[in-house]
Amino acid sequence: MYNGALAEPLASAPHVVDAISLIPEILWHESSNPVAYRWIPAAVELFDSCSVDVPVVFHGIGLSIGSGLPLNFRHLEQVEIAVDRYRPTWYSEHLSAFRTTDGFGNPVHAAVGLPVPFDLPTLRHIGAQVAAVVSRLPVPFLLENSAIYVEVPSSIMTEAGFLNRLCDQTGAGVLLDLHNLVVNEVNLKWNAEQFLAELDLDHVLEVHVAGGEFMGRWYTDGHSGACPERVWDLLGSIADDLPNLRLVTFELHESRFEDLGLDGLVSQLSRIRTSTGSISSNVT
Repeated sequence: MYNGALAEPLASAPHVVDAISLIPEILWHESSNPVAYRWIPAAVELFDSCSVDVPVVFHGIGLSIGSGLPLNFRHLEQVEIAVDRYRPTWYSEHLSAFRTTDGFGNPVHAAVGLPVPFDLPTLRHIGAQVAAVVSRLPVPFLLENSAIYVEVPSSIMTEAGFLNRLCDQTGAGVLLDLHNLVVNEVNLKWNAEQFLAELDLDHVLEVHVAGGEFMGRWYTDGHSGACPERVWDLLGSIADDLPNLRLVTFELHESRFEDLGLDGLVSQLSRIRTSTGSISSNVT
C-alpha cells in the first residue's frame, strides 16, 4: 500500500513491486462547507514521481459504502476524476461505514470502519449503493471484508454469504483481506477456513496481507509490520483456488516503514511470490 515513506524506495527501485495500491484520498483536501475537493500539489507530485510505468489500483477510504446515509455522490465524482487521471486497474472500498451522524443528524466521521448488520434490509440498501458505483465507474469495483471488533447482533447472514449475494446482485468483485480474517479469529473466535469455504472465490481479484498488534485485549489490523504466520498459511492454502486473482497487496503503515526497513519489505514481497506460485503480481 503506497504511502509517503515508500515514495523514495519505489522511485529508486521500481522493480521491487509489480503494481502500486493507492488510497486516492491522500492526494486531496476535502472541505465540508461547502463541499469541495482540492488536489494537494506536493502529494500529487510525490506519487507521480514513483508511479511512472507502474500499474496502479485504488483502495478508497472515503466513500463509506456501508453507511446508512445516502451515497456520497460528490465524493464519487472526485473518485471518477482521479480514475480518469490515473487509470487504475480497479477501485476498491471497505464493506463498512466510516460516516455516521451525531444525535442531531449532522455527518460525523467515525475514524474507524464500523461493521454493518448482515441482514436483508442492509443488503438491499448497500446493494443499491454498490450498483450505483458499478454503473458509474469505468473500472471494476471491489469490496473488502472487514476487521470486525464488535459483532452486530441483528445479523442473519455471515459476512461471506453477504458478500456473495452483493457480488451476484451487482457485478462487484471482492478484495479478500486475509489479515482481517485473522483479526476476527483472535477477537471474535470466527473461523477463517469456514469463511473461505463459504466465500465464492471466483469473485476475488485482489488479496491483502498485513501484520497487526494488540491494543489492550484487542488484536488490531494495524498494518504494523511483517505478516504473522497464520496469514501466510491462509494465503498458501487458497492461492490455487483463486482463478481470477491478479494482485496480492502487502499493507504497511507509513509510521512503521522504518521499523521494517527496505530489506524487510522486500522479504515480505518475496514471500508473497513464493506463496502464490504462478501469481507474480503483488502490490505494496
